[in-house]
Amino acid sequence: MKRIFLLIALTGISLQSFADGSQYLNAMKKAVSMTDTTASAAGLQSLSNHFQRIANVERTEWLPYYYAAYCIAGSAFVQKDKDKLDDYLDNAETLLNVADSLSPNNSEIYTVKAMIAQGRIAVSPMKRGRKFGTIANDFSKRAMELDSTNPRPYLLKGTGLFYTPSMFGGGKDKAKPVLEVAMSKYEFFKPASEIAPHWGLDRVKKMLVECDKK
Repeated sequence: MKRIFLLIALTGISLQSFADGSQYLNAMKKAVSMTDTTASAAGLQSLSNHFQRIANVERTEWLPYYYAAYCIAGSAFVQKDKDKLDDYLDNAETLLNVADSLSPNNSEIYTVKAMIAQGRIAVSPMKRGRKFGTIANDFSKRAMELDSTNPRPYLLKGTGLFYTPSMFGGGKDKAKPVLEVAMSKYEFFKPASEIAPHWGLDRVKKMLVECDKK
């Protein structure tokens, strides 16, 4: 019991607030809204820590673990210190495994698994591209199978193709059709709830612009 109260004191989250589902929802809505505007590696790591604090209190909800992992995975793409990437992504993988145990066969979770694999490529693209590119593609494919209406795995697959050299089967011309499919799915996509994953629309728009550049 002392440990529980210590955790509450450290995180700034009251046990009473999480006894009320509306308070949990409000806390998550505020944090999720920040994922739309946070872009720096440090900011994303800090936001991940915030989601982890929520997860430490609300242990049966998959979304706090999911967002904590998502923020870390996102930070990998803007993290300048590549020596620390694997440690960050190991943490993201651990968090995502908890989310997976709470919500198995979830398209959104498999999409972030693909993100984590893509993040590992950044450590050494020449040495890791083929291995983790294949892993990311497999996770994206599984995410599509689990929910064909989800635009995010198509975004991830298109992103992977965009950054894969043409000599290895990638490039803008290969990425563009996949990104166009993602865009078409975003037009009809509706999040399952106010705190359900909804990210990616701005990113796919920017990538399609890049695909059209000579």
